[in-house]
Amino acid sequence: MIRILSVAIPARILTLVLTETAILFGCYFLAAWVDPDIAEIGAFVQFDAGFQRVAVVAGTILLGLYFRNLYSQVRIPSRLELIQELISVFGDAFIGQGLIHYVARDLTIPTKMMLIGSPLALLALIAWRLLFDAAARDDQSARRLLFVGISPTARELAAHLLAHPELGVMPIGYLSDFAPAGAEASPLPWLGGFSELDSVIEEAQPGSLVIARREEVKPEWSQTFLELDFGGIQIEDVSALYERTFGRIHASGAWPPRFIFSDLFEPDPSTSRLQAIYSPILAALLLVVLLPVLLVVALLILVTSSGPILLEGLRVGLDGVPFTLYSFRTAGVAGGEWLQRRGLHRLPQLWNVVKGQMLIVGPAPERPEYVEELSRLLPFYRQRYSVKPGLTGWEQVHRYGEGNVDTLRRLEYDLYYVKNLAPSLDSAVLMLALKDLFV
Repeated sequence: MIRILSVAIPARILTLVLTETAILFGCYFLAAWVDPDIAEIGAFVQFDAGFQRVAVVAGTILLGLYFRNLYSQVRIPSRLELIQELISVFGDAFIGQGLIHYVARDLTIPTKMMLIGSPLALLALIAWRLLFDAAARDDQSARRLLFVGISPTARELAAHLLAHPELGVMPIGYLSDFAPAGAEASPLPWLGGFSELDSVIEEAQPGSLVIARREEVKPEWSQTFLELDFGGIQIEDVSALYERTFGRIHASGAWPPRFIFSDLFEPDPSTSRLQAIYSPILAALLLVVLLPVLLVVALLILVTSSGPILLEGLRVGLDGVPFTLYSFRTAGVAGGEWLQRRGLHRLPQLWNVVKGQMLIVGPAPERPEYVEELSRLLPFYRQRYSVKPGLTGWEQVHRYGEGNVDTLRRLEYDLYYVKNLAPSLDSAVLMLALKDLFV
């Protein structure tokens, strides 16, 4: 996997995006070459902003693919659904060209070029997706993973990796001195005891060894692992693989001294200062742009129900300091459920961001009574308050994507955000939040 915007992106997904970008540019430039109204393609590019025009339509299509979750996996569950989704994306691209025509006509491509290039690009993307799907089903190119020891975390990882071949990792089994009952039927097969490490490596040819249970690793194995590492076999802890795969810290299996004697969850002061600058500015701009939406929602609440327009609630902020959180009331309001599903009830929290009590991106604000109880039950819970709460966040976008998740998993996402705090990660969160808003 490759890290982009502080997020681990599967190499196969990145390859799919880059190749489809090249396909789109190629198809539309081919259409320009065929278009009788374009005398010379070099002049079209150099003097008529041809590259920028093609970039706009290609970018529109790529965004459509992203918002329709066509970059979530490389396997094709249904060819018919794929074709329908791609046709819808290109339909949206035509609409987008029409809208752009009224705003910036010079950024739209000629009509004949659009009519020639779009069907060509559609057919090319369908063919490429089918070829890519066939290649993804070939497990030979995947990095083979061998677990040393076994644990619930290792099993969870193995099940996820087997279900998502686009990650490019193939678990092949585990070593343990005790073969559990029913090991043969397990999705992660038992390959033998620790004494058989050399023979298993020679036969299975793994690219990585993952230490699933640190307590099972004997000190005398250090030299063996060092030699394997020099030999090109990567050695890593299961918590590191867990974090990279799921985008969250493995809090339940964390080794306490690793966090107690380090500044792992101490945000970089310069990044925090930068957030404190751009978050209020962005919130103020959004308040101005979304003022008509705020007025419409307020009017809807006023007309369709009785009671206050705004609700105020106490929440815990940076370093445990409480503050008053604002939100639109949705109980008893016509369309209140829709407002909540689209997150419009949280728009007044932009004022909390302007006041410096919150950020655009950060952990979800919680009630003081919940914080007190959860701090007692969950280790590292108070670490999430080393940054300000956010209007949206790394945990929130994953919570809505996965459905209801438990409190421990929510904490794991928050700890990942605190550990990897950066403007680039904020950008990734906003992209995911926008997708959740429109999908």
